[in-house]
Amino acid sequence: MDITQMKPSNSTLAISIAAALLLSGCQSESSSDEANDQVNKTKNVILMISDGASDGAWDIASFWQHGELLNDTYPFNELDTRYAMTTYALNGNSVPDESDSCDPDQYAEGFGYDPEKAADDTLIESDKVFAGYDYINTNYTDSAASGSAIATGQSTYNGGLAVNNCGVPQKQITEYAHEHGLSTGIISSVMFSHATPAAFAANNISRNNYHEIASSMLKNGHADLIIGSGHPLYDGDGQKLAEADYNFRYISEEDWNELQAGTLTSATSETPWTFIETKDSFDQLAQGIASDEIMNGPLLGIFQTGWTTQYDRTCEDESLRETAFACPELASVPDLGTMSVGALNYLSQNENGFFAMIEGGAVDWAAHRKDTAGIIEEQVDFHDAVKDVFDWVEANSNWEETLLIVTTDHGNAYVLGETSDSAIYAGVENPGAEKMPTVAYYSGSHTNELVRFYAKGNGADKFSEYVIGTDESYAERYRHTGATGDYFQNNHLFHAIKDIFEE
Repeated sequence: MDITQMKPSNSTLAISIAAALLLSGCQSESSSDEANDQVNKTKNVILMISDGASDGAWDIASFWQHGELLNDTYPFNELDTRYAMTTYALNGNSVPDESDSCDPDQYAEGFGYDPEKAADDTLIESDKVFAGYDYINTNYTDSAASGSAIATGQSTYNGGLAVNNCGVPQKQITEYAHEHGLSTGIISSVMFSHATPAAFAANNISRNNYHEIASSMLKNGHADLIIGSGHPLYDGDGQKLAEADYNFRYISEEDWNELQAGTLTSATSETPWTFIETKDSFDQLAQGIASDEIMNGPLLGIFQTGWTTQYDRTCEDESLRETAFACPELASVPDLGTMSVGALNYLSQNENGFFAMIEGGAVDWAAHRKDTAGIIEEQVDFHDAVKDVFDWVEANSNWEETLLIVTTDHGNAYVLGETSDSAIYAGVENPGAEKMPTVAYYSGSHTNELVRFYAKGNGADKFSEYVIGTDESYAERYRHTGATGDYFQNNHLFHAIKDIFEE
C-alpha cells in the first residue's frame, strides 16, 4: 500500500472543481446518482477498543473525570448509535484442534450468551453471590480470541490469533481494507505485538509467539502504520537499560537490527519501515509537522517503554497507588490520544481512506489486579483518546465519510457497586469528580458479560442488520443509557465493516 497518495493541492482542487462545474450541465441522471453514491461512501473506519472494560469501568472513569455518567459527557453523548455486544470464544481450548474431525465453526457446549442466566438473582454459596455472577464468570474469551473474531469474523479458541479452531489462518479486515485501496493502521498503548493489535496484522496459533508475531506484522504488509510499546532498550519506567539487559521479548533482535539499519521492509512497500520512538516525534506527528521521511512509507512507532504508556509505573510512595493519578506520570511517553491523532494524520494522506484500530490496552491489566485507581487512569486515557479522535473527525473529515466505533473486547472483574452483594448488578455510586469510588469485584479475570458498543457516522446503521437478540434487563441493570439491550456478536463487527468497504 502506497501511503503517499496525497491529497490534491489547492490549485489542483480549484481546477478540478471548475471542470466539474463545466461538465455538470451535461451529466446524466445516472451519473449524478453515481456521484452521490461516491460522496456518501464511507472512506474511513476508526475502531477503538478499550481492552477489558466491564460496564462499570466506563463510568468510574467518568465519575473521576467529570462527576457524571459517561453517556452524559462529551463526546460520548454524541455517539448516538448504541448497542450491547457478546464476546464469548468458540471453546475453552488454548491450542488448535489438529484432529481430522476439526470443526472450525462448532461452538462448545455452554459457549454463548443467555440473558436469563445472566440475570439470575438466585443466591448461591460462593464468593460470586448470585447465580448470574457465576454464569458471567464462565466460558469467557481472551483478548486473542475476541480480537480475532473482530478482525476476521471467525470465532476461535483462546490464544489463537486470526486462525480458526483448526489453526488455519483467516483473512483479516486489514487485508480487505487494502484490497479496497485503503491505508491501514494499528495503534496500542501496550506492546505492539500483544494480542489485540496482533489479531489485526498477524496469523499465529499462539498469542505468546511474540517474535513470530512481530516479524509477521512487520513483513506481511497488512499494516502501513504500527504504534505501540515493547521497546527492547527501555524498562517500564522509560529508563534506558544497560546493553546487557536489553529485553528482546516483543520483537526479535534480528528484526530490531534490520529496523535500526533501515533495511526492514514489508511485502507491500519497497520503502523500508521508518522508525520513531521519542515523545517529540509523536507530538510532531499529532501536530501535523512531522518530516517527509516520517510521512512517506511504512511507519513503526515504538515509544520508549518496554511495558505500557503509564500502567504499573514505579511509585516511590506505594500508598499513592490507591488514588488515581496520585503517582507522577512518566513524562517521556505520549498518551493514547496523541498517538491516535498522529496516526490519523498519517493515514489520511490516502485519498481513498483508511482503516485504523486503536486500543487502550492496559485497562484489562488493571482489572486483573482489581486495581480501581489503575482502571480509572487507563480508562480516562482511553476516553481522552476518543475525544481527540472525535475532534479530529470534526476538524479534518466529516461524519458522511467517516465511521467511528468505540467498544471493548471483553469485560474483566465486573466493576460493580458496594451494594451489589444484595442487589444484583448494582452500579458503583458516583462519589463526585476526583474522588475514589467504592467498587466491588467478583472476579479477577475476564467475564462473559455484554459489553458496550458505540458508533457514529456513515455506516453506523449497518449494525442493526446484525442484531441476534435482546437482553430485556440490560438497559435497567447497566448504565449504557440509550442502548435497549439489543445485541450482536463480536464477529459481526468484521462483517459489518467488510460490508461497508464493499458498498
